[in-house]
Amino acid sequence: MAKDSPIYVAINMSKVANNEQSMELMQHVGPRVCITTASHPGFLGFQAQIQTGVFRMAGRYGGASTHMEDTLNPLRNYQYTMWKSWQDHDDFHVKEFNRIFELCGKCMDMVVEGPWEPVFEVVEAKMPPVRSMAQVADLAYDILKTKDFVRFSMPQRCVAITEHTVAPGREKAFEQGVSDTIQAIADSPGFLGYMVLKQMGVCALGSFMLDPDSMSQSLQTLGNNPPDKPAPLFKTPDAKPTPTEYLIHTEWDAPELARLGFGKTLANHKIRKIHDQGVMANILRGPYIMFFQPMMEDESWRQYL
Repeated sequence: MAKDSPIYVAINMSKVANNEQSMELMQHVGPRVCITTASHPGFLGFQAQIQTGVFRMAGRYGGASTHMEDTLNPLRNYQYTMWKSWQDHDDFHVKEFNRIFELCGKCMDMVVEGPWEPVFEVVEAKMPPVRSMAQVADLAYDILKTKDFVRFSMPQRCVAITEHTVAPGREKAFEQGVSDTIQAIADSPGFLGYMVLKQMGVCALGSFMLDPDSMSQSLQTLGNNPPDKPAPLFKTPDAKPTPTEYLIHTEWDAPELARLGFGKTLANHKIRKIHDQGVMANILRGPYIMFFQPMMEDESWRQYL
């Protein structure tokens, strides 16, 4: 369970062109963004991942599959930053706007959609420690011997992200249903841990939603120069979605094991009943499950859960 004082997760969401140039650019710019972020009070850590596929039994169809590393274009690029409070995150974007604008501007050639940066409260979590560096080094050595080393340099886990839109007034029932379902599948082979993320708003500066004058200045220079006095178009809580949006973040040893674990919500009579009554009966949209693979991270945020 999350501690009494929750942490917050800002997820910078974008879709990027699926090619080697994009992957190389992320490896080049990503660490510089992390270095900038790490200096700000309230920052707890980060985890960056790109999409590798989907679980098509969860509301998707025949064009989707577990492994779409080469065919899915554009790719979702989800960059998590963890914070003691959402105000700390907003303050970071205000004070470091020029640096982030400069770094993100270098990535615009690969961006197809975004960025969009919703902020989530962690309402429940039980996350594992990251594997030892020795294990990661062994895995990295194996992947370096293949042609895909640029694309996926940290192949240690599968992250499954599940989208839900919850019916108004049923949030607590949904959260309990998710908790019950996860406990029912937690003994599945390869299951590592989970977070229940409840969206509380969207960061305007992180989404580059600026006041009209600043937006115009940015477009005039093709993103090469930051605007003079950038102001967010709205406050983070003003963009709280209605109905409420949730992401369920789970981690697994491999996407194939995640697929088998999630399959129990359909094929196992007892678990299906728990999931149907606790989750499916309380949603308006979902669950949609996407598979991701971590690329870069600082796992120290896990100690705060």
